[in-house]
This record gives sequence, C-alpha cells and structure tokens, in this order.
Amino acid sequence: MARRFWWAGVLVGLFGCVIQNLSPETRLRDSVIELNEGARWGRMDVASGFVAPPFRPQFKLSHMRWGRDIQIADTEILGMNPHTDEEGEGAFSRVTVRWYDQNTMVLASTVIRQTWQKHKQTFLLTNESIESGHPGLLVIPEVEQSAQPARKQEEYENFEDDSQWSSIY
Repeated sequence: MARRFWWAGVLVGLFGCVIQNLSPETRLRDSVIELNEGARWGRMDVASGFVAPPFRPQFKLSHMRWGRDIQIADTEILGMNPHTDEEGEGAFSRVTVRWYDQNTMVLASTVIRQTWQKHKQTFLLTNESIESGHPGLLVIPEVEQSAQPARKQEEYENFEDDSQWSSIY
C-alpha cells in the first residue's frame, strides 16, 4: 500500500514539473535569463544559442566589445511579456545593464528592449534596441582599416621565371 502512494506521489511531482515547464512565461523567462547571463559573463557561445539565426551576426557584432572594452557590472530583468501572435512574434523583455567603459572607467546604465519569437519549445531573440540610458552599450565598432601599405610582390612569388629552380632539378 505504501508503495502505491509513493509511486502516486512521484507521478504527481513529475507531472507538476512538466506542466510548469510548458507555460510560455516560464520558457521566455528561461531564455531571457540564459541569454543575458551568458552575455554578461562573456559566454557568447551560450548566449548566441538563444538568438535567431538571421539576427545572430548583428548580435555578435553589437556584443563584440563586451568583456574587452565594456565590463558588465550587473543586469536586471525589468519585465517580460510572453504573449505572441499567430507567427510566434511579439514577445519582449526589458533588461537594465549597468556597465563600465574600460577606457574611462565610468559606470553607465542602459535599458535594452529585447524582442523574442517563439520557436518550437523556446523563445529566440530577434532584435535588441536601446530604450533609455547610455547609447554606447550596443554600438557596433567600425572596422579598422590596416594602416600598412600593400605588400610588394616578392621575387620568390613570381613563378614566371623558373631560373631559381634550375639548380634543384
């Protein structure tokens, strides 16, 4: 008899965990936390797993300075809305990021609005924009042009003249 109650308790507990993990609120919350914690600690491999493939290149560029030129001090989730339309779009989150510019060591604060799309059993980030605060957090750095002059073609790179190989063969 006790064994039946034990199994019933285990099944009810497992069923409760499954039901809780199916709610859109829980799935969005998990995605928001994983992405922002991964980005905060420099784990861009983890963070980019929660980014939609079309947005991934821009995400990587806008977070390229994180961990080098920008040190994240703290992140705080201000709110989330998991409700989506028929295409799975419309969910959003608002996150405050407090960060240091390593060049000036000034503490700045930025509120980011993140747009999410429901994808299978999770949510993927489709856009980020600055809602308020310091605008420098998501700035995409300009590509630095090399200041070196073009390399002159060396003599050994000119294969039209085979005389240099005559002593070998």
